[in-house]
Amino acid sequence: MNNTALSNLKILDFTTLLPGPYATLMLADMGAEVLKISSPSKYDLVLEGDVPFKNSTLTPNALWLNRNKKTLALNLKTKEAIEIIKKLVMEYDIVIEQFRPGIMKKLGLSYEELSKLNPKLIYCSITSYGQNGPDKDRAGHDINFLARSGLMSHSGRVNSGPVLYNTQIADLAGGALHSIIGILAALNYRNLTGQGQYIDISMLDCIIPLNSLDGAGFLAGSTDPRPESGLLNGGSFYDFYKTKDDRYISIASLEPKFLKIFSEAINIPELLRESDINKINPSTKERIKSKIEEKDFSYWREFFSKLDCCVEPVLSLKEALIEDEHIKSRNAIVEMPVGEENTVKQFAMPIKFSKTKACYKHVGREIGNDTTEILKSLGYSNNEIKELKNKNVFK
Repeated sequence: MNNTALSNLKILDFTTLLPGPYATLMLADMGAEVLKISSPSKYDLVLEGDVPFKNSTLTPNALWLNRNKKTLALNLKTKEAIEIIKKLVMEYDIVIEQFRPGIMKKLGLSYEELSKLNPKLIYCSITSYGQNGPDKDRAGHDINFLARSGLMSHSGRVNSGPVLYNTQIADLAGGALHSIIGILAALNYRNLTGQGQYIDISMLDCIIPLNSLDGAGFLAGSTDPRPESGLLNGGSFYDFYKTKDDRYISIASLEPKFLKIFSEAINIPELLRESDINKINPSTKERIKSKIEEKDFSYWREFFSKLDCCVEPVLSLKEALIEDEHIKSRNAIVEMPVGEENTVKQFAMPIKFSKTKACYKHVGREIGNDTTEILKSLGYSNNEIKELKNKNVFK
């Protein structure tokens, strides 16, 4: 018996960049058979925009994001490629794509077209702004969605404005994770009814709820939140603080029991007398800053490691991903073979199941690695495959 959670799923992946590839990576890590459809002649900024790993021809991102996936090289502008997809959809009955609205329809690969062939088809489209609305055809990247959502209007600092995060919040928390939720929900509906359906994922839609607490208050009638004005955006003591050696620690001692431990530990008793933890007295916050700046990062890291009051160091990637004992104990990083001589460290699948396990079959492979095998499984002969190659179907 297969001990992965999704071993009965077969997914056609037409995505590029980060949102879709990360979604299908997680599904593949949970056991789904993912067949990635790619054009070798189309540049992918995320997969190709870095130097190759050691003796490999692929970048670390390609080795990671295409882990566990089969890959079929197809030029979707050829009619022969479209016919191949239509044959595959009879078996791979989940499709995820990331083109702008209308592109798959122009190719003859829309949900309406493919669901005629397989009514059980689940078809998920990830876009910037969704399949309808005045901005549906606009291009966008992560900070554009953060900007449009309202999140950046109450983030950052009063004097410096919004702050860049070195991660893709809308891509990952928005597009990728919501598409997984949508696909698995649609799968459950199909199990109940026998019917597939279409899923419209807008990265902007998906991060609007990330405005969370202040956003919910605003919708209920509160004032428009501004930077450094509330509990979680710098208006309280909940913040990052610089140490003597220009490192940082995070302080989040919000609940009374944690606040008592913290205030006693750094000897600032007036913290306990603040009437509203949502808005700290500026002079009290300055005292916290001054106190933390008296000692080096290593001192505070050791000091607060013995106290349960929601204070943690801001770690470097080396400290977090390689050295941190807790992260190591959680097996958050896996090591995968690359060729016969090298290995590469990668992010593990983060969901822990009690009965089913994550699978790590292989790192990402060259585009088209499985083309011949897939086509032969569809009944194509060697001569037919050669003829398709001569017609640039695999470019």
